[in-house]
Amino acid sequence: MAHPFPRRRPAAFTALALTAWSLVLPLVGCYRYVPVDTNATPALGESSVILTSAGSAAVQGKLGENVRTLDGPITRVTADSIELIVTDVFTQTRERFPQNGVPVAVARANVEQVQTKSFSKKRTWTLVGVIAAVLAVALGAATAASASSSGDGGGGIQP
Repeated sequence: MAHPFPRRRPAAFTALALTAWSLVLPLVGCYRYVPVDTNATPALGESSVILTSAGSAAVQGKLGENVRTLDGPITRVTADSIELIVTDVFTQTRERFPQNGVPVAVARANVEQVQTKSFSKKRTWTLVGVIAAVLAVALGAATAASASSSGDGGGGIQP
């Protein structure tokens, strides 16, 4: 038998979910990778290392075939190599394969480009605009839903 009073999700739950989403999403979406000058020493920290063909062949035994890009924090830089903890591998066709922190040293001669993770103001303001629009629509929908209710409060117990 169907319940005589349909269960409705409270507006507070929806507002809480949207607020949580709007607080977590900026942590993910406001960064971009910026190329580092090939002669400069890349900073330690979150980076993306793009390999040459020889670099791809050099890491094949540890990370698999057709590796093009290694993502993860750089832990050490010397004149001859870059060491990083690989968290993601991207192939020549941009397929992503997550890794569990595999330590890898890559010879500088096998590195085509290093990109470091950087804060992006443009992405941040775009994301703020999207979040504000979503929250405005949600608030408008919640207000319209509460205004259109019949006002009978669901009634009491009926025989």
